Amino acid sequence: MKPRLRVIAAMALAMLFILPGIAMAQHQEPQKPGITSFINHIWQVSPVIQEAEARVAAAKAGQKAASRWQHNPELEYEVEDVDGEDKTKVLGVSQTIDWSGKFLSSGKAAEYEFMAADAERDGVRQSITVEVLSALADYQAAQDIFRLSVQRTGLMEDFATLADKSFKAGDIDQSEYNLAQLVLSEALIEQAEAEATKAENRQTLDSAIGFPLENYFGLPELPTILPGLSMSTGNEDEILMKLPALRAMKYREEAAKAVISQVQKDRLPDPTIGFRGGKDAGADMVGFSVSVPLHVFNTYGAEVDVAKQEAIAEAKSFQSAYHAARTRLQASRRSYELSKKAWENWQSKGALALADQVETLDKKYKVGDLSATDYLVQIEQALDTQVAAEELHSKVWQSWFAWLAASGRTEQWIQISGEQQ
Repeated sequence: MKPRLRVIAAMALAMLFILPGIAMAQHQEPQKPGITSFINHIWQVSPVIQEAEARVAAAKAGQKAASRWQHNPELEYEVEDVDGEDKTKVLGVSQTIDWSGKFLSSGKAAEYEFMAADAERDGVRQSITVEVLSALADYQAAQDIFRLSVQRTGLMEDFATLADKSFKAGDIDQSEYNLAQLVLSEALIEQAEAEATKAENRQTLDSAIGFPLENYFGLPELPTILPGLSMSTGNEDEILMKLPALRAMKYREEAAKAVISQVQKDRLPDPTIGFRGGKDAGADMVGFSVSVPLHVFNTYGAEVDVAKQEAIAEAKSFQSAYHAARTRLQASRRSYELSKKAWENWQSKGALALADQVETLDKKYKVGDLSATDYLVQIEQALDTQVAAEELHSKVWQSWFAWLAASGRTEQWIQISGEQQ
């Protein structure tokens, strides 16, 4: 009976190395889109991004409206017809003059609001991209782990069947039989958990995408080679000031400063000049008038104080966000460097060590140095290590996407990925 058990053990050994080959073959399926085309499709179709685009368009229209003169001319026509008197006909025109240039200040504030909306749109694109790619990495890892669990269950079912026959024939004892059944039960539980995790990760991915993909040609595969940080080197201040979120906050701070100038100018009255001409009771008449509002009851001083405090609040908010962004940038860089190094160590040493270990176990089992029970337990450990490697690979990508978000290089990397495809 033991030779048959060795066949099952050989199948377990093959599983450790066949599955990565299967995954690699799936990575090379030609019908799957590249990262660039996939993300470009999301940018075009995503309702959230379309909403952000609409807000940018609204801010642009608001800038155009705020930059125009605030006062239109007024036309007046007066007719008076009294019995026994000549008719009175007077035509007048008046115009309120914006001497202080209020429209320039309001236009400047609206311009900064437009720039902030534009930066926020870029931030939405980056946020959705990172969220989708992170969910994609989790989903692909869950797929690989589920495939491993299915293979494991199949092998453990065969092993348990053979163990049952061997036990009935008296070739193995009760403990080995019980272990085979327990290992099968554990494999079934892990397969169910892996399948549930895969379903949950797919739901998370679909939610991050934000629209159904039925009419699209599938999900892309992440690159097989991890990117380096050489593309992201540079002055930290330079990198941070290009972040969409910080750019938006800086523009809103500038807009708040422009509002101070605007409300200060609101304290200056705008005179109204008028001209009138016509017939007044039969006599020719020409008139000129000037009126100036008196800011007695409301001097608009409180509005200036409000605007100043709003500007201070925006400045302090920017300072806080800048510090947090710098910390996040440094932490994400370090996290990616460490996780990438761990993955490279696994590829160069761990994967080979695992293969050597399985080969050693196989030789010991064949010469009788290991029982079927010990062999099975250690093969299970090897499979668990393979699962852990898949999880590590996913974590490396997660740390890379966190770095992209922290450095604002998401779209740059998407473009580079497209050029390399």
